[in-house]
Order: sequence, then structure tokens, then C-alpha cells
Amino acid sequence: MNLYCVTLNGPAPWGFRLQGGKDFSMPLTVSRLTPGGKAAQAGVGVGDWVVSICDANAEDMTHVEAQNKIRAATVSLTLTLTRAFQTGGDQKVCLHGLRMENLPCFIPNDRSKKRLIEDTEDWRPRTGTTQSRSFRILAQLTGTDFMQDPDDENMKRTREKFLAEIQSPRYARLRDWHHERSARALNIKS
Repeated sequence: MNLYCVTLNGPAPWGFRLQGGKDFSMPLTVSRLTPGGKAAQAGVGVGDWVVSICDANAEDMTHVEAQNKIRAATVSLTLTLTRAFQTGGDQKVCLHGLRMENLPCFIPNDRSKKRLIEDTEDWRPRTGTTQSRSFRILAQLTGTDFMQDPDDENMKRTREKFLAEIQSPRYARLRDWHHERSARALNIKS
């Protein structure tokens, strides 16, 4: 187990983003770091698992509870984390100057670490109509993965139909009626 402790001096922003939590049935994990931010400067890594936040065990926290705990830290934020990637020998955890071993925490196995890292690797904006892996995973979780994006040909046909419709006499009559009705409503005399 490769645990480490960081204390970030306030105020926020702390320079990292979390994902997961008890409500997502996955441990709290650092999903993004702000380049040059406080967390990055302290050596926090993307994919590292959050063991505790300000001495509170993070294993049973929902995502919102973790966010609230972090927001409540104004002077400093102390995090105990476990590395996503082993960097060599076991480290002892320093928590407010105390050295502790065998700190109770959620220890992921290699397979779940690898899956989590793979799931967070492509968290970046996409161009065009492609969907990110995280969006596809969310679609699977919410049961909307069967819904497909409209293809270009279908979009073109829909656009052509819309353009033809707004040039029709029926649309012109409706538009004129609406404008007349709106003008009367706005010009009410007392």
C-alpha cells in the first residue's frame, strides 16, 4: 500500500477534481489536476484514490459529501491518498505530523485501478459528433446507450424540411397572425 499525505494551504481553489464516491459505487479518485495548481505542486497524481479528507474517512463518503468536506476547508486541506501507480517501497503516512501505519482505507486491486485509470484517461472535450468514453459509460449507467446520435444525412433531411416549412404560405399566415396578436397585446390602451 502506497499511502501519502498532503496538506494544501488555503484558500481554495485546491487545483484538483474528484470523481466517484459511495453513491457511484466507486472510490473517490482524483480525475483531473490543474497544471501548476496546489495539488499538482504537492505531488498529487491523476488516478490517486482519496483515503481521507481532513481526517474523515473518505471510503463511505458520497461525491457531494466529499465536495462539501473540501469546501468546508478554508485555511488548509489535508488529504490522505494512495497512489494509482506504485513508485517503489512502502511509505508511511504522515497525518498532522503523526506517523501512522495500517491506516484503515479502501485498497483497490490492480484490475479495478487499471479500469479506473482507463476510464479517466480520455476525459477531454471532443470535436464533432464523437462521444467521449466517459459519456458512453454514463449512457450505459443511465440506460440511454440505445439512443443514437442522428446521422448527417438525417440531419440534412430534417434541415431541408424545416427550411421548406418556414417558406410555406401556412407558416407566413401563422407568423402574420402571431405578429398581429402580439402587437394588439402590447398596444392595450388604458
